[in-house]
Amino acid sequence: MALSLDGAKMQSIAMTKILDLAKSVDLTPEAIAKTFKDIGESPEKLRAILNLWFVPRFKPTFVRDPDEGVAGLRDVEFLGAADIPPTQLPYRMFDIDTGDLVEFPSIGIRGQYCMLSHRWKGVELKLGDIKRARIKAMGRATANSMGGDSQKSDVQLLLDQCKLDIEEQEKVIQALFPSGNDALFDLGLLLDRRLRARAIEDKLGRANNTEDEAKTRLRFAEMERKIFSQLVNEVHESVSDKMEGLTRGNGKGHANTTDAANTVVDEIRQETMKAKEALIQAQADYNAAYDDIRYFREHAQIRDGLDELVSRLQRWKSAIKLDRSIQEAARIFKTKLFLPREKRYLWTDTCCIDKTNFGELSESLSLMGDWYALADFTLVQLDTPYSETDAGLDWRRFDSERAGKTNLEVCPPNISSFHNIDGSNPEWSTRAWTLQELVMSKTTFYLNSTWGPLSRPVESLGYLYYLIPFIKLYTAGDTRNVFRVESAPGVSVDMRGFWKQKGLCEVLAGHAVPHELQGLHIYAEKGDSMLLQEAEAIYEAHQMITLLEGLGLRFPTEMSMESATSEVARAVYLAAAELSGPDGGKAGSQKLLAALKEKLGSSLPKYSTELERLSPGEQQEEEAQHAINIVLQCLVAETHDLVLADRARIAKFGQIQQLETWQKGISRAGFSAQDVLELSGKRWATVATDRAYALMGVLGVRFPTFPAEGYAKALARLLDEVVITHNDVSVFNWTGMEMGSPIRGRSMYPCSHTAFGNQEDRGRRYNLLLSAQVQDRVDDVMATYHGVITMLRNTIDFLKDKERDNLPFAWIERIINLVQRSTFQILQPELDSVGKIVCFIMKHCRKATPPPSPVQEKTSAVAASPASAPKSFSLSSLPSLPKTPTLPTISTPSLSLSGLKGPTIAKQEPDSTVGSSKKSSRFGGLGKGIKTPTFGMGKKAADTTPLPEATPNDNAPPPESPALPETPIEFDPPPPYVSAGNMPAKPSWEDINDDVLEYLTVPDEAKRQKLPSEVQSINNNLSSQQSSAQPKTSAVTTSEHHTISPNPIIVNNSGIEGLFDIQRVIITMIDPEKLRRQIIKAASPRDKISGWCSISTGFARVISSFACERRILERELDVIQAVEAKVLREQEKDESEKRSAKLLKTLSVTKATVEKAAQGGVSQLGKATETGGEDSTAVDESTKDTKNSGNTEEELLVSRMIDFIQEPQLQLVAGEWVLARFSGTPGANWFLCHLELGPAPNLFYGHRIATGAIDFGNSTPEPGLVNAWQEYMNRKKRKMCYILNKYLSSRMTAKESEERFKAGSNLTKQGMDIALKGVGGLTGLGLAGANSSTENVTETEQRAEDSDDDSGDEDGISSIFDKVLDQGKLAARAFGEYTVLAVVEKLMELHADQLDKRLSTTVLKRTPRSLRTAVENMNDNKSFLPAMFHSSTRIHMF
Repeated sequence: MALSLDGAKMQSIAMTKILDLAKSVDLTPEAIAKTFKDIGESPEKLRAILNLWFVPRFKPTFVRDPDEGVAGLRDVEFLGAADIPPTQLPYRMFDIDTGDLVEFPSIGIRGQYCMLSHRWKGVELKLGDIKRARIKAMGRATANSMGGDSQKSDVQLLLDQCKLDIEEQEKVIQALFPSGNDALFDLGLLLDRRLRARAIEDKLGRANNTEDEAKTRLRFAEMERKIFSQLVNEVHESVSDKMEGLTRGNGKGHANTTDAANTVVDEIRQETMKAKEALIQAQADYNAAYDDIRYFREHAQIRDGLDELVSRLQRWKSAIKLDRSIQEAARIFKTKLFLPREKRYLWTDTCCIDKTNFGELSESLSLMGDWYALADFTLVQLDTPYSETDAGLDWRRFDSERAGKTNLEVCPPNISSFHNIDGSNPEWSTRAWTLQELVMSKTTFYLNSTWGPLSRPVESLGYLYYLIPFIKLYTAGDTRNVFRVESAPGVSVDMRGFWKQKGLCEVLAGHAVPHELQGLHIYAEKGDSMLLQEAEAIYEAHQMITLLEGLGLRFPTEMSMESATSEVARAVYLAAAELSGPDGGKAGSQKLLAALKEKLGSSLPKYSTELERLSPGEQQEEEAQHAINIVLQCLVAETHDLVLADRARIAKFGQIQQLETWQKGISRAGFSAQDVLELSGKRWATVATDRAYALMGVLGVRFPTFPAEGYAKALARLLDEVVITHNDVSVFNWTGMEMGSPIRGRSMYPCSHTAFGNQEDRGRRYNLLLSAQVQDRVDDVMATYHGVITMLRNTIDFLKDKERDNLPFAWIERIINLVQRSTFQILQPELDSVGKIVCFIMKHCRKATPPPSPVQEKTSAVAASPASAPKSFSLSSLPSLPKTPTLPTISTPSLSLSGLKGPTIAKQEPDSTVGSSKKSSRFGGLGKGIKTPTFGMGKKAADTTPLPEATPNDNAPPPESPALPETPIEFDPPPPYVSAGNMPAKPSWEDINDDVLEYLTVPDEAKRQKLPSEVQSINNNLSSQQSSAQPKTSAVTTSEHHTISPNPIIVNNSGIEGLFDIQRVIITMIDPEKLRRQIIKAASPRDKISGWCSISTGFARVISSFACERRILERELDVIQAVEAKVLREQEKDESEKRSAKLLKTLSVTKATVEKAAQGGVSQLGKATETGGEDSTAVDESTKDTKNSGNTEEELLVSRMIDFIQEPQLQLVAGEWVLARFSGTPGANWFLCHLELGPAPNLFYGHRIATGAIDFGNSTPEPGLVNAWQEYMNRKKRKMCYILNKYLSSRMTAKESEERFKAGSNLTKQGMDIALKGVGGLTGLGLAGANSSTENVTETEQRAEDSDDDSGDEDGISSIFDKVLDQGKLAARAFGEYTVLAVVEKLMELHADQLDKRLSTTVLKRTPRSLRTAVENMNDNKSFLPAMFHSSTRIHMF
C-alpha cells in the first residue's frame, strides 16, 4: 500500500512539473532537458508532455454563415462596365420594313437586328449584284421615263434583274442551238442532259479518288497488321513462357487479339470493296451518258451557255432566299417576345460585305462572331444538300412562275417539324461557319427547305430565352424569400405550379393579352400533348413577364455567368426602389404590387426582427424585392427545364454536344480550344482558310485575314493567337503522324483541324488490343490467386479456432503441399474441389459440448459449499494450471502438515488480469506482449489481455488480405449428444480419408469425379468470395477543362518557348532496317520518313506511328542502338562482358532456379521446413541487400531500364527522343519530341515528332515487369502456404500438449488415489469422499492393504510414498512436456501472426526497390502513367 501511495505521489509531482512547464512562456531547450531529467525518460511521460503541449484543450464551435438571400441596397453591386467603345457593327444591313440595303444602320436604342445562317448552294448574290440591279433599274426607268422601278425595294429589284438575266441567257442558248432545229429545242431537256453529264463526270472523278484512298489505307492497314502481329508474338512469347505456368495457358487471348487485328483490316477491306463497286457503277453511268458528254465536249459554246444559265438560276434562288428571310424575320420580330424598336434589320454574309474591299472583308471575318453574339436572334434555314440537279428543278419553277402558275410546289419540305430535325442530318451542321453562328447566337429560329417555320413553344420567350439560365443563377441564391413556401425549416418546395396554385394570373385582370401569346394556339391545334404542356408553361411565363414589366423590372440585355447575379440584383433593386420611392412609381405598378402582395398573402412575417431596424420606406423596398423575386422564381421554375431541353436538342443535331456549358445556357465563349477545334475538324468550308477564320469568334481571338496565305498558315496564326490570348495549351493535344505542320518553328501545331479528333488513329486500337493481350492473362492469375488466398485464409481461421477438434491434419498438409507445388494452371480447375474439402472440414470438425457428467455435477456442488474451502496450505492453494475446456475439473485432496483431510475441489480463482492495463514488453519480436501463456489450452483459462499489435513499418505498404465475407460462413450445428457416451467414437471424416488424400496427392479430372459424395454435395461458399478483377484505373485523373497553363508561354517567329515536363523514355523501332533503307534513299535532310516505334517508360509501353525528318530519325537510330547495347541486351552478353557483372556475383539464385521457381516448382511433399523455399528465410530479409539477392533476369532488366530512365542530369539526355508536356497543366497531353542542348545551361531546344495517340492509360506493361509481378504473386502464394504451415504446426503441437496434460492429470489423480487409499488403511480413517474417488485402486493393492499388520506399518508407508513419488515424477514429466509444448505452440502461433501481418511487406522485399511501386500498381490494376520526369524545364520548341 505504501508503495502505491509513493507511486501516486511521484506521478502527481511529475504531472505538476509537466503542467508548470506547459504553462511556461519561456520554453528553452535547457528547461525542457531539465524537466525530462527530473521526471525521467519514460516514453509514457514523454507522451503525456506532448499531449499537453499539442492537444487542444478546447472544442471549436462552428457558426453557420448568415443566409443573405435577398439583395438590398447594401448588397447591390454598383461596379458597372467600363465605358469602352462598342464593337464595330456591320457597315450595311437590309431594312426589314423596306427591303432596302442601307449603309451604317441605326442599331442600338433605335434599332435591332437579326442574322441569317444558311448553307451556300452554288453561286450566291453579292453586293455587286445589288448595285448592278440598281443601275439596270435606273436605266430602264430612264428609258421608259415612267419611274416604275424606282419605287421598288432592293430585294424586288434583285428578283426582277435575276429573272431578266435568266431570260436573256435563254435567248443566247437558243441562238447557239443549231439552226433548223428550233422545233426540237427544249431548254429544260437540254439543261437536264448537261447537268446529268456534269454530275456523272464529277461522280466518276470522286469515285476514282475514293478508291485510290481506300486502297492506300488498305495497304497501310495490312502493313500495320503485320507489324502488330509481330508485336503480339513478341509479347506473347515474353509473357506466356511464365504465364503458361500460372494460367490456363489456352492461348485464347492471343487468338482473340489476332482476330481483332484482322477485324481492323477487314473493315478497311469492306470500305475498299464498296469504293470499288461505286467506281464500277460510276463507270457504267459514265458509259451510258457518254453520248451527252461527247456532245457537250464538241459543242463548247452551248455547254458554257448552259453553265452560265445554271449560275443565273442559282443567283435567282439566292434572291428568293433573301426575300423570304426578310419576311420571316419580320414575322418573328412581330410575333415573338422582343423589345419594340423603330428600326429592324437583317444581316447576311452574301450581300452585306463588300468582298472587293479586302480591308472590309478582313474586318468582317474577324468581327462576325461578335455580330452574331449581339444580334437579337439568328434565323437558320435547314436546306437540302447541294446537288447538281437542283438547277433543273429551279428552271422548271422559274418557267412555271413566268407562265403564271404560282404556288407550285416542285418538291416537298425536307423537314416537317422541329422534333424531326435530329433524324434529318442537315448539311447545315457540317459547315465550318455554322459552328460559330450557332454557338454565338442568343437564340435561333429554324426554317425548312420550303421556308416553313419549324416552331416550338419555347421560342416564344424571345429575348428572355437567352436570359433564363442567368436569372436561374440569381434566384438560386434567394433562400430567404418570405413568400416562398417551405416544406420544412430551410427546405423549399418546387416552385413549379406555384403561379397557378396561388392564382397570381388574376393580378393581371384587366390587362390586354400580349400579342406574342396569340400564336401559341397553333400547338393546341396540333394535338401533341407534350407541345401543349410546353405551350401552357410558356403562356404562364408570358403572364409573369408581363407582370414583371408592369412592376417596372427592366431585364439586362447582355449578361455572362460572372455578371449575371449582380446584373439581375441591380435590376430588381432599381425596380423595387422605384416602387417604394417618394413618387411611388407609376400608378399601375403600385396597383399590381398591391394585388400581388394580397395574392401572396403575407406581410413579411418571417425575419421581421431583422426589419424592425429599417425605416418604413426601406421595409416597403424589401417587400417589393421579395415580391419581384418570387415572380422571378416562378418564371425560372416554369421555363428553365424547357430551355435546357431545347438547347440539348439543338446541340445534338447541331453537333456541338461537347460544349456542356453552352447546353446549360451559361456560356457562349471561353470553351477549351481542343473541344472547339475537334468540333471544327468535322466541318468543311468552300474556302479552305475559312475553316480557321470561322473560329475566331468562338475562341475569342482576332487577327487580320489573308486568304492567300493558305490553310496551314491560317491555322498556325489562329493557334498562335489562342496561346497568346488565353495560354490554353489544349491546342497542342493533337495526334496523327501525317498531321505535322509544315510551317517553320511550328512543329507544336498540326496542319489540319482533323488532328484534334483523329478517329482514324488505328494505333490507339492496337494499343488497346496489346494491353488486352496481357490484361486477360493478368486477370486470370488474379482470379485464381484470390481464390487460393481466400481458401488459405479460411483454413487459417478455423485452425486458430480452438473450439474445433478432431481436425484432419493430413488433409491440410496435403492441401498446403498441393498449393505449393502446383501452378496456377493446375490450381484453377481444382480450386472448387479443394474449396469444398475445406468447407467440409469447417462444417464437420466442430467441437460438441457434452452435457455434464454425474461426477462433474457432484464436484460442482461440493465446490459451491463454503465448508469445502481449504483452510490451510494444500495443493489446491497453489496456482492452478490452465485447464483444457474438454477435460473435467480435477478433484485433488488437500494435503497439509497438520494431517490429511478430505478431498476438496480446487477453487478456480478469477483472472485478475482481465481488464487490467498490462505494461508491454520493451522487446519486440515473437515474445512481445506475453504475460501469461495460454499454452493453447482453451479460451476460458487463458489470459484475456489482448496482445498488442505489432508496430508496422511506416514505409512498408499495408499487408494485403483478400476481402472476406461480411457474414461468417454458416454450417449446420453439430448433432446434439444426449450424453458423453453417445458421442461418436471417431470423426466423421475418417470414412472418406483415403479418397480425399488420394485426390489431394495428384489431383486430376478422374479423381475429382471420384471424390466422396459428402464432399461434392458441400456448397463451396469460398468460391463466391473470390475477388474479381477490377477495371484498370488511372492513378491520375485530369479534367479536360484545366488546360490553361499557369506558366508564361512565349510565341515568336522562331518557335514556342515554355516550361515543360521531360520524361526520358526508351524508344524501340519496329523495323529499323527498313527505316535505314529509307534514310539512304532520302533526297534531303528534310525528307519526311514514317514508321512505327515502341515508347517505354520502364514500367509500360505504347505503340505509336510517327513521321519526322530524315536528320532527326538518323540520330535517334544511333541512340537506340547504343541504348539497346547498354540496357536492353546486356543479359545476352557473356558474364564477363556485362556491366553488371560485379552485381551478379552476389546472386544466390541461378537462372535454372529462377526458371524452376517461375514454373511453380517447390519442395517435395511432406517437407514442411522447405515449404517456403526462399521464403523460409524471409523473416530476416530486412538485414539483406535485396537489390541483387534472388532477382530474375527480367527483374534486373527492368531495373536497368528504370535506372536509365531516372538519369538525374538532363544534359545527358539531350540528343534523344523524350516525352514532353506543359508543366503545371493537368489537361496537357504527353507528346514525343527530339531534345537538344540550348545555348544556355538551363535552356534546351526541342522539335515535336508527329505521332499517333500516346495514351499510357491503355498501355501494355513491360514484359519484364509482368514477369516480376508473376514472381511476386508466386512468392505471395508460397509465403501464404508457409504461414498456414506455421499455424498447422502450432495446432498440432497444441494437440500433443493437450495429450501430455491429460496424461499428467491422470497420473496425478492415480497418485493421489494411491496415497489416500494407503494412508487411510493405515490410520483407519477412511473417508467417504476418498472412497468415492478410489475406483481405480487395483486389486493387488487392496489385498496388500488387508494383509498389513502393525509391524509392517513403516514398510507400508514407505512403499506407498514410493509409489506416490513415482507417480509424481511421471506426472511432473508429463506436465513439463506439456509446458514446453504449450510454449512452443504459442511461439509458433505468434510467429505465424507476425508473418501474416507482414505478408505483402515481406514478399515485396524480394522485389528490387525500383520495381516495388510498379508491382503494387499492377497488383491493384492501375495504369502506368509517366511519373519519373524532370519538371519545369525551359525548352524552345522549333
